[in-house]
Amino acid sequence: MFKKGVLRELFDTLFGKTWPMWVGGILLALLNILLFVIKYPWGASGGYVNIGQNLFQNLGAKSLGTSTPISLHTVALLNIFIVLGAFISSLFSKEFSIKVAPVGELVKGLIGGALMGIGATVGIGCTTGGFFSGVPALSGGALFLSLGFMLGTIVALKYLLWEMEALPKMSMGKSCTLLPGTGKKTGWQRWLGWILIAVVLYIFSNYTGKGTSLSKILGWHVFIALILGIILQRSRYCIVRAFREPFMTGEATAPVAIIISVLVVLIGFTVLKYFGVGNAGETAIRAIEMKSVYANFWLSALIGGFIFGLGMTIAGG
Repeated sequence: MFKKGVLRELFDTLFGKTWPMWVGGILLALLNILLFVIKYPWGASGGYVNIGQNLFQNLGAKSLGTSTPISLHTVALLNIFIVLGAFISSLFSKEFSIKVAPVGELVKGLIGGALMGIGATVGIGCTTGGFFSGVPALSGGALFLSLGFMLGTIVALKYLLWEMEALPKMSMGKSCTLLPGTGKKTGWQRWLGWILIAVVLYIFSNYTGKGTSLSKILGWHVFIALILGIILQRSRYCIVRAFREPFMTGEATAPVAIIISVLVVLIGFTVLKYFGVGNAGETAIRAIEMKSVYANFWLSALIGGFIFGLGMTIAGG
């Protein structure tokens, strides 16, 4: 009984209230360093490209397809299982619900998402791979990408302020919430969460049980993505807030959390790049040094970052 009480208290501590963002940032930073050791630092846009290519290929557009299925693409798996991990976390905390926003917000989400896709392609990076991994990797392109994010955020905020005055009904209208976690019959949420945890662990075991180097790498990406999703959901970690809040509200919670996490990743990446991983030869060390350093210096990163900054601010995240 005592052990059960302790475990329940631990569960309630983890999922009963929101974590400080800086705590989530440090945990995400440590996992990003771990991803560096396993294969490559955390990224996102390349995974969405692979998912899109597979979708086009299945629809018959072979020229837009790819020879790498989603199940063998580490970043695509990261993207999918991060969302699943966040979903599981929301179920455990009984915060899950399906919220249908007003039409105006849905349109802005669509436009903002499209701009982020264009910006990530032009700038060869997003807030994850381009900023959260690129800046600690001391990539020159990442610095210009970040500057582009800031400039795009400032311009988009000016638009949003204008919209509030000129088009106040743009973000208002009919909305609805389905399956709210605050209702009486919410026990199913935690049961579903445990079932999904078992499914993810089975997939992890299935990958790593094959014994090949690639399958082990893929399996650990699945497991780490699960943890990343939980941390993101519990800490509300959001890089967009770090660029937006100083100009919008003057708050420093998100910027401080982002700075702390980037510094932790910077230290980890620097040590790994300086000493290499394991008994790496000179060629391998050179490859390690170039991880998360992209050929986007300087104009493509600045333009892409600006477009991405517009999109992420208009979309709201």
